[in-house]
Amino acid sequence: MRKLLYIVSLLLGFVACQKEIELDYRDIEPVVSIEGRVTNEQVYVLITRTRSMNDSVKGRGIGGAVVTISSEDGTEQLVYDARDGYYRPASGMKGVAGRTYCLDVTLDGHQYSATSTMQPLAPIVSTAFIWQPLFDNGMLWLEMWATDPEPDVRNYYWYRMERRAKDPKVRQKQGADPYRWSSFDDRGTQMGQLYRDIMCVNEEMMDGQDIEDDQLKSILFDGDTITLQLMTIDRAMFEYYQSLSVGQRMGANPISNITGGCLGYFAAGSVSRADTIIYNKNIIIRR
Repeated sequence: MRKLLYIVSLLLGFVACQKEIELDYRDIEPVVSIEGRVTNEQVYVLITRTRSMNDSVKGRGIGGAVVTISSEDGTEQLVYDARDGYYRPASGMKGVAGRTYCLDVTLDGHQYSATSTMQPLAPIVSTAFIWQPLFDNGMLWLEMWATDPEPDVRNYYWYRMERRAKDPKVRQKQGADPYRWSSFDDRGTQMGQLYRDIMCVNEEMMDGQDIEDDQLKSILFDGDTITLQLMTIDRAMFEYYQSLSVGQRMGANPISNITGGCLGYFAAGSVSRADTIIYNKNIIIRR
């Protein structure tokens, strides 16, 4: 699988060509976007509106909405925090696996709603960086092992790998986007175990002397802090993340699980986290 993914990436590079294209973006009316999560760690909802492609100002959360989350345990109205633009429960409510949560948002006379069932926790057991030889080069992977909470049931997952550069100047150029993320299901895994290879960067790029700014988004440096979270999600959220991945390449919006004519998602899921890693290329396993 590792070699197949790398070969595909090489082929795409060989057939790619550069051509300057002028894009004429049409201005359209802003669309409401809602991002909501209920996890074992926290509950929050962020409401924004889409902006023009030429607008470089970072968007902020919109206040003035009535936001409630309900389950078998009752209903709670979330409180808007003007400091960061998020809606959160005043009670400190957290999600419970097995519960189905309902989100309802009223904004400017429009109603938006969604439901999501919180899946059981999949604890991360171990992680390790691996150098895998390939042709005259090598590829750096992060191996993740976790426990499948329901081996006899099809489950769905989403991971997010964060990288915080040791050098503040490098960190500023890398930006705030996650280093790697993806969604997957447990088909083809060993009974009771989850295994995932996360492709990071090839060795030639890591050893380069003249590093371009756009390459900094892929390169790891000694002393960088690596964190990894794994979230068990329901099928609707799996389909959302799958469509988001395709949409980022094709310029299309992902499939939202929120009704009412908005963008975004509402996810209830259990989050597990790996131990923090301080990256050091000299102690990485080579195979």
